[in-house]
Order: sequence, then C-alpha cells, then structure tokens
Amino acid sequence: MGRDRLMQPTGWIFYQSKHCGLSRYASYEISPWDLKFDSRFECSKIYVSDPALRQSACVIVASEKNAAFHFTQAKDKQTQGQRVYSAQLRQGYLILIFNQVHHPKIEEVKQYFHDMVLPFILQQEQTEELNDRTKTIVKLTALGFTTKEIANALFLSNRGVDYHLDIAKKTLGASNRSVLVFLAMQQSWFA
Repeated sequence: MGRDRLMQPTGWIFYQSKHCGLSRYASYEISPWDLKFDSRFECSKIYVSDPALRQSACVIVASEKNAAFHFTQAKDKQTQGQRVYSAQLRQGYLILIFNQVHHPKIEEVKQYFHDMVLPFILQQEQTEELNDRTKTIVKLTALGFTTKEIANALFLSNRGVDYHLDIAKKTLGASNRSVLVFLAMQQSWFA
C-alpha cells in the first residue's frame, strides 16, 4: 500500500514573512512551532483556507495568549473543539486545524503545504497582482467610459480591457457589467 497520508485538516492559517517570498520551486524547511511568534517576525500577509478563519487569524496575532489557548476557548463553530498543529518555515508560520488530536510527521506537513497551501497562496498573489489594473478598468467602466475609451487611455487593446473585465467578473462572480460594478462597489474597489 502507498505511504501514509496526512489526515486532512479542516482548515489552515498561514502568516507570511515580510522578508521571504514564496515560490513553487523554493525548498521549504518546516519545523514544529510552539504557537508563539518570534519577536523579530514581521508578517506581510495572512492567508486562510476559509474566510470564517479570518477572525481566528486576527485573534492569534492580536492576543498575548498563544494559538492553542484561542482554539480551546473559541465559541464560533469554525474553531470550537479543534486541535491545532503548527509549523515554522523561513517564509512564515503555518497552523493546521484538525477536528481531533493529530500529530502529523514533518514530511506530511511539508507535502500538504506544497500540495495544498502553497498553490492557494500563489493563486491569491497572482489575483492580487491583476487587481490594481483590473480595479482601475472596472472603476472607469463604472464611470461610464466605453471599452474603446478605456483602451485608448490605458494603451490597451479593446480585447485587453475585456480581458480585465472578464477577470473581475470571474473574481467577483458577476454575470454582466452592471452586476460587476455593483459587486465591486460592495468590495470597496473604488475607495
């Protein structure tokens, strides 16, 4: 039979270091972490597997208590009764959340990070890179400019403008430009 696989976590939180970038091709040395941040650690971004974990991610950063304390005291359904495994990487800190006590091997955690967490983060970063230009195009669309006017102003082709609008529609789940503008306003893209 194949090698043992990591019991699938119910969620994860990753605190990315300001000083170390992520890449699909980098090597990731992982070691157990005691759930307290190093005093020199500067967090640049926080990624979560589920938006419901954002509150937990915030509490862990803001609290003097450690993360294990938070997960045992949590009252929200997302984290209530959960058990955590945490790891430290040069690139940041990883918390895996399980619905029962589980002590994975370092190699299992490393594989899970590379197969599941890292692709999610890299996809998010790619989306964020597109957002500045895309948000500008959506904002100009909301102001009533035509595709051709936007293309001329930004030195793009009409298709380039449509491409950015398609990306924005896909990102926000919009079916047309009117819905796109409405959803973009709700997401504070025009602030």
